[in-house]
Amino acid sequence: MADDQEKLSGTSKNSPEEAEKLNIYSEKFDPVAFLRSDKVPLPKSDATTFDNLAMWYSSYTNKKRGEGTSKNTKKDAKSDLPVRRWLPHQLPIQSMQPTRILKNVFTRMEAVQGPLALLRKYVNEKTRIKVVTRNEKGVRGYCIASLLAFDKHTNLVLDEVHEVWRRSIKVKKCAQFMETDDNSTSHQSKNRIRIPHVETKKISKNTEECRRYVHQMLLRGEHVVLVSAAQNNE
Repeated sequence: MADDQEKLSGTSKNSPEEAEKLNIYSEKFDPVAFLRSDKVPLPKSDATTFDNLAMWYSSYTNKKRGEGTSKNTKKDAKSDLPVRRWLPHQLPIQSMQPTRILKNVFTRMEAVQGPLALLRKYVNEKTRIKVVTRNEKGVRGYCIASLLAFDKHTNLVLDEVHEVWRRSIKVKKCAQFMETDDNSTSHQSKNRIRIPHVETKKISKNTEECRRYVHQMLLRGEHVVLVSAAQNNE
């Protein structure tokens, strides 16, 4: 402290009254004499010089603001922008239209009414059903299965299907119903879908009954004649 006072008061050769005027810690300190004197060394020789006090104060306040600013100067600049105040009649009008609910097969199944509601009951209760099918000539046969899903066109998704139908013996058998031995299928790819095995039974001279089991089946509505709950003996 004493060293600072001696340094700021000038050299010891000055008179006591002049030294008191140049001493910033003294009650007789004269700032005008301090500024005009060439005997007083500056406390900081590399200090920035300003023309007036206003320039120093402006630099001091800007430097103080810079210490508290964050790295994201762009965000701070945006936050400093004035917020526009909208009048009530300038606010956007809220839409009164309710949000649209996306519909699919399962949502439509829950909302269905009328005779198709019975199919929904079969789905929820997992009841085995009997579906009578037809072809271009008439009734073809029937299917005993569990109903998984349906739509308004009576397209049915069936599970664990036991299919029974009749056909004429004179009609040439399709390739999917022809029996194949193990030797002919050994070279086929394992990823290929296996054709369900068909059991045939001759009923009359020109008619035979066919039976097969299908794990899952999609039955088009144009082939459906009748849907009912299956009996226990079926």
